Amino acid sequence: MFYGLETASTVTMIDMVRKRRLPVVRGDSGQLPLIHIDDAVSATVRALDVAPAGSTFDIVDDHASSLTEIVETIAEFTGSAPPMRVPGWLPRLIAPYMARLMSIRVPLSNERARVELGWRPKYATMRDGLAEMFHRAA
Repeated sequence: MFYGLETASTVTMIDMVRKRRLPVVRGDSGQLPLIHIDDAVSATVRALDVAPAGSTFDIVDDHASSLTEIVETIAEFTGSAPPMRVPGWLPRLIAPYMARLMSIRVPLSNERARVELGWRPKYATMRDGLAEMFHRAA
């Protein structure tokens, strides 16, 4: 998942969090691989410069995040009210896509890009990336 102020999904999530329309689900065990849009660009440029043709790399932050972590961090940085907490069965009933995000665990690693491309994300975690994003926007 890409994030950043230039990313429509991030802007939408910020709006939803501010309006308390994006709850967190108790028992959220998901681990979503994230990447700040600036890091995705720098990794792409680096790969085009040095990677052998046909190479593939996982370009992700150092740590995956749950949707709960994302929503709570956005609420914190925007000064929004804490998100509502709902039981795990509710999203499965009314928002199956959101419920699926709560359980997806995608174990990706940027280790190969670090070793073969000499690339490191500027924002090691989603929290780092969001902190800088909100700092620049202020």
